[in-house]
Amino acid sequence: MAFEYKRIDVDSHCQEKPDTWTSRMSKQKWGDRIPQIREKDGREYWVCDGRVMMNGWLCLCHGVIPDRMTLPTHWRDVPSMVYTADGRMRAMDKDGVSAQVLFPNTAGVSGGAFMKKDPEFEKDCVRAYNDYLAEEFYDVAPHRFITLAQLPLSTVEAAVAELKHAANRGHRGFIMIGATEQYRLPPFADRYWDPLWATAQEIDIPVHVHNVAGANRLSLGSEPGASDAKMLAIGSANSFALSSQIFANFLLSGVLERFPKLTFVGAESGIGWVPYVLEACDYEWERNQLYKHGLKRKPSDVFRQQCYVDFWYEQAGIKLRDFIGVDRILWETDFPHPTSIWPEADKWIKWSFEGVPEHEQHQILVDNPKRVYKL
Repeated sequence: MAFEYKRIDVDSHCQEKPDTWTSRMSKQKWGDRIPQIREKDGREYWVCDGRVMMNGWLCLCHGVIPDRMTLPTHWRDVPSMVYTADGRMRAMDKDGVSAQVLFPNTAGVSGGAFMKKDPEFEKDCVRAYNDYLAEEFYDVAPHRFITLAQLPLSTVEAAVAELKHAANRGHRGFIMIGATEQYRLPPFADRYWDPLWATAQEIDIPVHVHNVAGANRLSLGSEPGASDAKMLAIGSANSFALSSQIFANFLLSGVLERFPKLTFVGAESGIGWVPYVLEACDYEWERNQLYKHGLKRKPSDVFRQQCYVDFWYEQAGIKLRDFIGVDRILWETDFPHPTSIWPEADKWIKWSFEGVPEHEQHQILVDNPKRVYKL
């Protein structure tokens, strides 16, 4: 029977289970380097290659904790809705969400937890994560879970091989680091990456850059002793500046000109900044006559033909939807992170879509993501 989609959440995060890597990687080959949970000083941590992961958080799930601050210190206290398919579908149903796109949690919200490791170890960690998603979510409910692959980026050849494996396994997109040069890799626009873009274009699978994008942001602090709540708020609010920089770089880089059928998705990107970036890129394109330097299309045209952005609580950004392009906007909940709107999607949809015709709401909530992910 056909499944009726009512809301499609294009950015949520899947908490990996304790055996995600230990059950899928060779103990003989990697020993205690394998990502796993260990206990120290009365609490549990994720550890990989001898180092604590996730800044010491066991599970980044503030958005489903009653006080939104007291995080679990032992796995037994982690809510099953963040790591089991059944529990997650119940949480989705509570919020009227038909399907979710799954980004990592422990594996790095931008997919970069295993970079700077030796190439073979990185490759095995990434493969284990991708297989975990396929086995525990896609196989359970392929109509409700849209899984995204992580790629090993130590070499472009390894990235291409894993992308092909992941696509064959049901993944409907992949995650890319937006500032690869910060990891001592060739820049995003370098032709070194062209085999990856060519493969993605050939198999018609979208590229995703999460708003933290694997990029270093300004280290903006607060007063001494500032609460975790304040620091989380500062980090979330200023992260949109990264999205604007990544998109400006991508639109002017020539990558989308060389690969005109490549789809680029900004996850947890927000949308209020988009008009300024499009105007700025168009202005620079015209003033510097970039159409004489390989960029035949205006950046705003490139955006409206090949790019998508998403939001979850904005109202001002939605008022600019005609300039952005209604067919370029997606919706998310950011479940189960600190900024998540779960379980109040109804409230925030009503707020954001005030005055927006129902057919445009349906386009953003259903039609656009169905097109991107071929549902």
